Amino acid sequence: MSTDNLRERTEQKLRFARLHLRELSEVATDHGSDFERAHQEAFLAQLFGAYNAFLVELNYHLNCGLEKDDITLGKMRNAVKRQNKQSPTLSALYDLLREETSWFKQAKDMRDYSTHVSGIPLCFYANRINGDKLYLKCPRTRKELPDDFVKTFNTWLLEMERLIEQKRVSAIREG
Repeated sequence: MSTDNLRERTEQKLRFARLHLRELSEVATDHGSDFERAHQEAFLAQLFGAYNAFLVELNYHLNCGLEKDDITLGKMRNAVKRQNKQSPTLSALYDLLREETSWFKQAKDMRDYSTHVSGIPLCFYANRINGDKLYLKCPRTRKELPDDFVKTFNTWLLEMERLIEQKRVSAIREG
């Protein structure tokens, strides 16, 4: 598989996430409906599908040699260590995952929770003047996130796009 194909799959998953977000934005008035909840979970699945596709890219750029269906940060780190190298790209991804207040950690926790435990924790506010709002709650702490869910998802998508582009460039330099 060429680097163009690997990159295209990552970009495709980002487009799929954007499609789900657009549909949510257009129908963001039927709070709690199956349509809304299904699209929220699909958005998160596509967002982290892009991240997982990006790990396949990193595997290639960092010459890790792992099978495409068995790639994790830890396995890539070990493969790089076996080459007597270090990877600032992998270190940065680990740091982002460990930072409890990072957008990445919040989004990943939300995706993991909605995939493996229960639906996305939500908080609904009815407001006749400013319109109804739906906020996400952190699955671990149950703390409400500061923006409505569409704005939060949009932020996470933009941050994921930025992260992938930055780390793609750094991984190519490292490889």
